[in-house]
Amino acid sequence: MGSPIYLLLLRAYGDFVIALHLAAKNQLSIPIRLIASAHFEPLYKALPIELPANLSIQFVPFHIQHNIMGCFTNRYLINPSTLKELQAVKQFIKANPTEGQYYLEQQKRSGLVSLFCNHSFKSIIQVQNIYQGYADFFGASIDPLANSSMPTDISSKKVLIIPDARLAKRKITNDLLELINNDWEMKGATTTIAYFGKPSNDIPSHLKTNQYQNFDELVRLIQSQDIIIGSDSMPIHLAQLLGKPHYIVYPHWVKHQFFTPFALKHQSYFTFEEMAARQSFFPNGK
Repeated sequence: MGSPIYLLLLRAYGDFVIALHLAAKNQLSIPIRLIASAHFEPLYKALPIELPANLSIQFVPFHIQHNIMGCFTNRYLINPSTLKELQAVKQFIKANPTEGQYYLEQQKRSGLVSLFCNHSFKSIIQVQNIYQGYADFFGASIDPLANSSMPTDISSKKVLIIPDARLAKRKITNDLLELINNDWEMKGATTTIAYFGKPSNDIPSHLKTNQYQNFDELVRLIQSQDIIIGSDSMPIHLAQLLGKPHYIVYPHWVKHQFFTPFALKHQSYFTFEEMAARQSFFPNGK
């Protein structure tokens, strides 16, 4: 069978969803062990996903404080919690010696983790699209959503808009949110705007909003809709995993490295700036 592969999952929720999506399509015959931060476990339990027999997942308390290991972000790189997280990873590696190879999700700062832990890590993603990187790693094929296409007749379609994002600067602004909502309603769709927890007080009162309190509710909400619109964040990756056509709305500086296969295939992505300039969600009024 060969030595096992150990993949540490320590980044953001969206990264975790992508990793599981492609892991479920794994074609490798050797044992693969996903070692995931414990804060991902509620999300994992909410997902309708089944892993292959040779692939297992273990949740470990790495004490991650900000939904992503601090050393992977500039914001938390110099932070006491980051040192605690790195120490937990180091202790795990020391307590679990193996002839197999340990992998990190991305190359960024993998050298720092290797240096601190005194252990050599390989990485899955260098600069390519993250879905393609995982597909190559697991020997899997990327399925943009089987034979799905973006619906052309959107009348009577249920459209879910999720403006939140882990990074505030990626969140869909209220002005654009109203523009998106109005455009879809004018074309006959039924729209719902969903927030985690209670939406802020500055949301226009005439917009129909919904709340979800946990991952189970978010998954059920996405499953109940026809089309998903969101920022470059975890719910869009859930839409890809759950087989829902979707649009990505994002600031111009965001790299396409994390865009979903469906969005790249159908070019269903628009910058904030493009939408604000044309004052419409739909290009050329379509």
